[in-house]
Amino acid sequence: MEENMRKRKLSDKVKKEMMKRLHDTGLKVELSKGETPGVLVSSEIIELCSQDTPLIGGLPDNPDELERIIKPAAIHLSLGEEYRVGERTLFLSEKKPYLTIQPYQVVIVESKEWLNMPKNLIARWNLRISCVYNGLLWVGGPQVDPGYTGFLYCPLYNLSTHPVTLQRGEPFATIDFVRLASGRSFDYKKQQKRFKMSHYQGFKSAPEAAVRQVKEARRRMEIFEATTLTAIGIIITALAILATSNPTISEQGWPPVLWITVAAIITFISGLILGVVAGKENVDQ
Repeated sequence: MEENMRKRKLSDKVKKEMMKRLHDTGLKVELSKGETPGVLVSSEIIELCSQDTPLIGGLPDNPDELERIIKPAAIHLSLGEEYRVGERTLFLSEKKPYLTIQPYQVVIVESKEWLNMPKNLIARWNLRISCVYNGLLWVGGPQVDPGYTGFLYCPLYNLSTHPVTLQRGEPFATIDFVRLASGRSFDYKKQQKRFKMSHYQGFKSAPEAAVRQVKEARRRMEIFEATTLTAIGIIITALAILATSNPTISEQGWPPVLWITVAAIITFISGLILGVVAGKENVDQ
């Protein structure tokens, strides 16, 4: 059966029908004079980005900055402003330029640059290797089809046990472009709609959910401990007041000053625990 599967080819009938559909609704892909199929090098990328409808919009209009992000056969993409965590869509700004991805957390980010893909090019993009070494995992679609226009979006998964911080405008991904051979292809714009950040449904990774459950259980235990200590402190304070008002108790037991000191210490410790719990909640948010 495996041998038959390997040798099974499209029938002439299916081939004829598909060619008819391509002829009727597909796009004709042609190469201009001097163009050849293959991966674009730096000079070709710069040339296409200098046209009235640039291949990549939003690049720095400065030779020094451009040289830092363009590679021999690729170019870096920078982190944009909009990102999504769970059900929330948030924005980076000059006042808040940093995005911190917690351990096992999934965050959907967008590129700062805008793409205008011609019908004879595809693009392939992925995380920079430096981001991978920091623990980020790429879970997006690597290919950008001919005819696509818009920002690029992808979910980033922090596989490490430590937070990873990215900065607005910082290069985080690398993209290269491949010129297609002549022929016909189906029209991307007729098959799919351009994605927006709002199209992505919020989701969390299973490890992230487990970590949150452990943190929540720990938080409840700490609150319980603080509440118990507070109650003990109140009881001791009441006993101290009772000892102060009743000389008999004071003579037979601890002096009132000692009761009040113990109550103050216990109350201070409970307040400290509650403060630590509140601080952890602010950090998690």
